[in-house]
Amino acid sequence: MQELSVVVIVSLAALYLGAKYMPAALRARLVQRLSRDGRRSRLADWLGKQGGGACGGGSCGTGCASTGTPSSPTKHRVIKLHQRH
Repeated sequence: MQELSVVVIVSLAALYLGAKYMPAALRARLVQRLSRDGRRSRLADWLGKQGGGACGGGSCGTGCASTGTPSSPTKHRVIKLHQRH
């Protein structure tokens, strides 16, 4: 019985981490595949509401742009990295 509960907990944790860090394009394709015939499953609803893991894919809508200034100034300098196109 303990082995079964461990398997369930570990598989749910793996599903959560996989959905959290899944790229936005792959998530959209998976949601589309799960919501065939006009009906959306619970899993498709959950995946559709999840935010993107690593920002940069534009999944969060802001494109990793900061929304404001930091609340407290720090002693350390912030180094901004830009992608080359």
